[in-house]
Amino acid sequence: MFGALGLVLLIACANVSNLLIARALGRQQEFAVRAALGANRARLIGQMLSEGLLLSLLGCGVGVGLAQLAMMGIRKLPDGTIPLADSIGIHWTVLLVLAGIAGVTTVLSSLLPALLVARANPQVALQAASRGVGSRSTGGKLSGWLVAGEVALSTLLLVGTGLLFRTLWNLEQSRLGFETAHVTTFMALPADAAGFSGMEVSENTQNAPASVATVTYAPVLERIRQMPGVQSAAIATAAPLSGMDMHSSFEILGQPADPKNHPEARVSSVSGDYARTLGTPIVQGRMISDSDTLSTPFVAVVNESLVKKYFAGKDPLGKQINLGGKDTGMIKPYAIVGVLADQVDSSVGGSIQPLVLMPQQQIPTTSLFYQALLKTVVTFVVKTRGNIPVAQEMRTVFHQLAPGFALDNFQTMQEAVDNNTFSQRLGLYLVGSFAGLAIAMVIAGLYGVLSQLVSYRRREIGVRMALGATRASVAKLILRQGTILIGVGLVAGLVLSFASGRLIKGFLYEVKPLDASTYLAVAVVLTAIGLVAALIPARRAASIQPMQALRDE
Repeated sequence: MFGALGLVLLIACANVSNLLIARALGRQQEFAVRAALGANRARLIGQMLSEGLLLSLLGCGVGVGLAQLAMMGIRKLPDGTIPLADSIGIHWTVLLVLAGIAGVTTVLSSLLPALLVARANPQVALQAASRGVGSRSTGGKLSGWLVAGEVALSTLLLVGTGLLFRTLWNLEQSRLGFETAHVTTFMALPADAAGFSGMEVSENTQNAPASVATVTYAPVLERIRQMPGVQSAAIATAAPLSGMDMHSSFEILGQPADPKNHPEARVSSVSGDYARTLGTPIVQGRMISDSDTLSTPFVAVVNESLVKKYFAGKDPLGKQINLGGKDTGMIKPYAIVGVLADQVDSSVGGSIQPLVLMPQQQIPTTSLFYQALLKTVVTFVVKTRGNIPVAQEMRTVFHQLAPGFALDNFQTMQEAVDNNTFSQRLGLYLVGSFAGLAIAMVIAGLYGVLSQLVSYRRREIGVRMALGATRASVAKLILRQGTILIGVGLVAGLVLSFASGRLIKGFLYEVKPLDASTYLAVAVVLTAIGLVAALIPARRAASIQPMQALRDE
């Protein structure tokens, strides 16, 4: 954001410099008279800087007013659209930064016109008036270079916008591994939740306490599933995009251990109907069901990523995995009975980690896994038959069956996906907005420079037309000048974009920093915009009457 903002500030300074250069060229006689009457160069430079400072301060004042209006608009947005929107305001530190920006913009935008005025020869200016000013004058060259610089910086912003747009599009089209329609999640925390710092394996296996999965979660799930409008419901200790992420090493029984590649995976405990509720397909075997209890064989389901990484094309069904044995309290091994399709786990578009799913009722209450998975926050997943809000109904169920539980973070899976991709969307909106401002300033800058060029070359154009030049050739002359400025700036901007590609690489997904289609689209758009901006000055030049131009001179 700061990079894009800095580029827009530079473009704005270049635009203001162009306007001040044009104004200075039109006031050459005034400055020549001042110099002839004794004003030294420092006095002339000071005058131009003072005028630039006044413009900067006025601009900052207008900017503060616009910022206040923007904040009023932000506070009227739906809750959660922008994080911590209520805390956004204009603080004294912002005003100090604004004052510093005013000083920087004054120097950047006024220094070139001031130096141009200070270097001007008063005698030549008084003799030639404005007739000697043209595209080959110092002022004309500076204006051209500034416009080319604006085009280059705008190219950089547009390339960034295009790459971020492709990234957001790819993220929205990427395979999530679950359905987002009509699926709501919320978190439940028991009053006696175990802290991670106090976890230990209990050796009293004879008098092990009843599992919260059997005593509380099972009846709560049964009640939720019977509610009107509810299609299915399930529990997961690490649902997709929930932020819960527990890892564990494991051992595949009967497979030689590899010290350099020790198996490790995310671990989650789920109830029956988990895959059906999220709409995740079973690739092989079966899914965990509510009939998988402590009295039945211990089973587990793994995802495709785990199979690809640790089984190398072999059939995983029937293989047993050991999750630590006596060290973790997971004494019995778990037999793999199914393979679940990959789900996005922590970030949309991120790498998918190996995953082991275990039935919630087959987690021994004496193990570390019970305290880390079930005696802490768990996620409930509810699928409804339409867009039905379920928060109040869920609170009612827990108030009746589990009053000691705290419920929080109700959200749909679509909201979870949107929140997860918020940074990419915000980046696209900000950079896109800055790119739009940059394009507007490029249009204004190019139009201003070419209009200035037509004004200063009015006599030359009149002579050309008097000697037989057609209106079409005069229009082409101005359009050629604009095309050169656009071409130089575009080439420089594309080179800058290629050089700075690594800075934005971390924000991209399935698109390379050097994306040919994005670069080509930016080149076409900027060229078209530049030609449109140059068309009006070209038509004005073609409409000049030779006799009128020569008579005015």
